[in-house]
Amino acid sequence: MVSVLALAGCAKKQVDETQNPDAATDADGSGDSDSATTGSSRARGSTATRSGGRNTKARKVTAKKPPRVVPDEGSGEEEGPNGLFAEGFAVAAVSAVPDFSSLGEPSSSFVVPNLDFDEDDAANGFPGASELTSNYGIRFSGSINITEEAEYELCLHSDDGSQLLLEDTLLVDNDGVHEEAVEACELLYLAPGEYRLEIRYIQADGPLMTMHFAWAMNGGDKVIVPTEVLFKPDATGA
Repeated sequence: MVSVLALAGCAKKQVDETQNPDAATDADGSGDSDSATTGSSRARGSTATRSGGRNTKARKVTAKKPPRVVPDEGSGEEEGPNGLFAEGFAVAAVSAVPDFSSLGEPSSSFVVPNLDFDEDDAANGFPGASELTSNYGIRFSGSINITEEAEYELCLHSDDGSQLLLEDTLLVDNDGVHEEAVEACELLYLAPGEYRLEIRYIQADGPLMTMHFAWAMNGGDKVIVPTEVLFKPDATGA
């Protein structure tokens, strides 16, 4: 079972790996080397990574809900509650993350299991919304379920810009139009709880689109945040 988040600002340097826990057996970010090596790299080309390790003071965020009780087995629903709800918006000549509340109704809506999109051809559109090829923004919403107290480093690795909010507080700011995928991170201390989550993403007119949401727990290996800790908002009918 995955646990608490803790992140801190990122220093600029090359990132070697971000592993996908949905393809490996170690999904808690604790850095078990036997299982961590089975995941594929998901952060190639990043120009920033986490800073300073244990000497960095983690920010604290408080959840408004207790953690979800997750059953040992699936609920039997055809479409389960896990994942994030996505809303896509066409934006003229996008250069920064927009105020989504001012954009009116989205042009498309869909669900993603997690955020692990690795240098896809932008001309094919964003996975789940093929009409979104350039100059668009996507708002991903839902919650992240933390069942174990810990420090988590939360990271966004994207081309172009991205931002992460927990409980309506902006914590990771990776905004702007990027020449290549860039990573930004924040170190957070989180107690058990279900935290409201919003991730914002933009794509201008470059040839590639990249969007990863990863974490590391207590200084362990960085992995893509797994589907089983992400929950769609109640408003989507989940």
